Amino acid sequence: MKRQLLAVAIAAATLLPLTAQAAPTVYGRLNLSVDYTDSDDATSNAKDGIWELNSNSSRIGVKGNEKLTEEFTAVYKAEWEVQGDMAGGADLTSRERYLGLKHFQWGTVRLGHIDSPFKNAEDDIDVFNDMAHLDMGKFIYGQNRLANSINYVSPKFLDVFGVNLTLQPGEKSTGTGLCGTKCENHIADAISTALSYEDDNLYLSFAMDKEVMNMDAMRFNARYKMGDATISAMYQMAEPSNLGAGATNEETAMMFSGSYKMDAVTVRGEVLVANHDMGGGKEDDTTLIGVGVDYNFTQATKAFANLATSNMEKTPAGGGKSTDSDATYIGFGMETRF
Repeated sequence: MKRQLLAVAIAAATLLPLTAQAAPTVYGRLNLSVDYTDSDDATSNAKDGIWELNSNSSRIGVKGNEKLTEEFTAVYKAEWEVQGDMAGGADLTSRERYLGLKHFQWGTVRLGHIDSPFKNAEDDIDVFNDMAHLDMGKFIYGQNRLANSINYVSPKFLDVFGVNLTLQPGEKSTGTGLCGTKCENHIADAISTALSYEDDNLYLSFAMDKEVMNMDAMRFNARYKMGDATISAMYQMAEPSNLGAGATNEETAMMFSGSYKMDAVTVRGEVLVANHDMGGGKEDDTTLIGVGVDYNFTQATKAFANLATSNMEKTPAGGGKSTDSDATYIGFGMETRF
């Protein structure tokens, strides 16, 4: 009997450290839509109208944390994009993944492939977020997920102020994807940062990129909630970091959006205006106007429909005759989160 008790005690002592770590959480999102696009742009595949089944940034991931001491917690996440329709894309492509250390008072340091602070500062302003043709990343700069991220996220100061900072070493990069020909192989060849204020109703943020994806940019965001209604606005400026003397390629963009919730139904709308100035009179002007409606069956599952139109006016260098192209987007689909 004593030998049996001793064996049980040894087994329990062996297994105890293994059970101390909390089990990871498996999660995901499937978002599939049937979309119709009609464009009068001769270079577009949708010139005569095209129907598509799109997997709108569907994903699966695992995340968790492990309490190390009374002050420190290890945090981790690994996420992949999945192709819900398995057409025209590789399955299980990389999204966010990191390993980090969180201090209850000082904040969190994470290492990995992480959404930039500039991107995260967007908040929920883009009511077409993740849509294959309507996500604002299709029209303007800034929706970057950064490899080689050394990221710090502060705790909330006074319960309302926050800081998000990413340093990105170049690792001898010589292409234009990171810091171009001016990559100096420092710990901060590229920097992305965001400062934010958020209370129960108001969200404000200022974000800045320096030589991120070979771009410099600033972004201002505001969101205000009034009961079931939400209004948001964004203004940003961006330009390449390493253009030669006298060259220019400046982006200026504004976005306004709003939503209103009525029980299970949410109505949303958005206007985006962007100007790209390449110098010498050459410009591209883009306008996107869209509306959408969601029907929330539960907190995890909804059906949705989108209707949007875009216009792009291209002005050639030297002030020649401008050309216009218009497109109409119609889509309906379903999303579930687990």
